[in-house]
Amino acid sequence: MKKQPSPISWLRRVILEYLYPSRCICCKNEAPIGASTSEYVMLADPDSELRGVFCARCMSDFLTSCAARCYICGRPYSSCTCAPEAIRSAGVDKTYVCFGYDKTRRGCASSRLIYSLKSMDNKDTVNFAAHLLCGRIREVMGGDVGDAIVAYAPRRRASVREHGGDHMRETAKLLAKDLGCGFADAFYSRASGEQKKRSAVERKEAVGGIMTRKDAYKLRGRRVILIDDIITSGATLGRCASLAFDAGARDVAIFALARTIKSKKK
Repeated sequence: MKKQPSPISWLRRVILEYLYPSRCICCKNEAPIGASTSEYVMLADPDSELRGVFCARCMSDFLTSCAARCYICGRPYSSCTCAPEAIRSAGVDKTYVCFGYDKTRRGCASSRLIYSLKSMDNKDTVNFAAHLLCGRIREVMGGDVGDAIVAYAPRRRASVREHGGDHMRETAKLLAKDLGCGFADAFYSRASGEQKKRSAVERKEAVGGIMTRKDAYKLRGRRVILIDDIITSGATLGRCASLAFDAGARDVAIFALARTIKSKKK
């Protein structure tokens, strides 16, 4: 009987198909696993000149985050399609992520990756995030994304000023280039205060400050690929999805790098 591929085999392939500098993208200390020593290279094109992305320790830790299971459906987050109520109420019944994000494990590889992306301290992290999302999108939508257009959940203005830019805007631009489709700078945020410090109810109230830009006209009649870094309550992405439909989007597909890991409710 033919052995079935792992649900995260596509993720391993994506990681190894992209070239990165000679330091682990997470810890930035150790050299990444090379093509001659990585067991995961066997899943990639053997004719490709590959270098790893993670060192051995971070690779193992990151794949553990990918294999973490959703408390609702029981599948790994890398193949889970569950959507929070805030997103379902906006008319989108599925979401797609790459790995689980455990906010209690601050030193883990996935946490370092998200921190590096948000702080915009390493351009390679943005490149990797775009490439990771590209692999997930192609897995779900196939090789041809048709007339799809990439949009993103906007960052608070205070965070943009603090870090010198919007990490998801930069990711979305690179992702659109990778997919060969359009990009829309469709939304902006007037929200104040950090979402991570709010309850689910407070998050829902706060996202009322997300508005559409003039660029939103590009969404009319199109399938929108809406991206963000982490899905927690889904309030921000739900608001953006509603605004996209209001702007005339034909369909909205939501992808994020991670979903916050939650314990099973008793």
